[in-house]
Amino acid sequence: MEHATASTGPFDLITGLPVHVFITHAVVVLLPLAVLTLILVITIPKLRAHYRYPAVGLAIVGAISAIIAEQSGEALEARVGSAGQHSEWGEMLPPVAVALAVLSVIWLIVARMASSRGKVLAAVIGGVIVVLGIIAVVITVLAGHSGAEETWSERIEGTDSAVTEMDTDEEMMPVEPDGGTGAGGGSDVLGLETVSLNNTEESCWAIIDDNVYDLTDWISSHPGGSSRIIGLCGTDGTSQFQGQHGGSSSAQGTLERYLLGAVGDPIP
Repeated sequence: MEHATASTGPFDLITGLPVHVFITHAVVVLLPLAVLTLILVITIPKLRAHYRYPAVGLAIVGAISAIIAEQSGEALEARVGSAGQHSEWGEMLPPVAVALAVLSVIWLIVARMASSRGKVLAAVIGGVIVVLGIIAVVITVLAGHSGAEETWSERIEGTDSAVTEMDTDEEMMPVEPDGGTGAGGGSDVLGLETVSLNNTEESCWAIIDDNVYDLTDWISSHPGGSSRIIGLCGTDGTSQFQGQHGGSSSAQGTLERYLLGAVGDPIP
């Protein structure tokens, strides 16, 4: 799948940053707050007079924010690739949030009925709202957790074990120094010939912007699919990287975790 380089719609970017980054914070606050408020006004009658309208209003705003989060997530995927489990949970949330908002409006109307039939109906709808609200909160938590894990887990683990991983990688690299004549002209330097020897999934090096990167560990983690990284193994992938991620500080930050050195530097 080709990643987008131009705007993919109204929910793509704001001030140069993904809309999804901003709206997800609203979802994880508004939906649980709406559910909690609804449960309180449904189960505690004396709270209804003052809080039933804010509770329903929060449910409506929460549903709208969930829809925007899902749409902005699709726009972000078009730029960086699928987010896996996070995307699946994100797609499940809007229907549940919308159903919760619609039922809360219906409950608000029915709860004003003075007849015994109206009271029974309001109680039934209220029970459904409670169950649906709990489901919405669970999905929100799972979507938020999977998104945070997708974004941060490898970075945190990488900072804890970077030195150990580098030492291990050095022992496993199938580098043949006498074939590694790089830009510096020496036999033990990083260069295109050295990189070309590391052209498999087991040892994947690539040159990007005159630097050499060991992308082996990133193959299985790349959001856009492993084939994108495998295609760079053993090559100068500058044009491909710039075409996909040019100007992206996030992509550049991820890339720097795998830096071996500049072209012409001694092999680490």
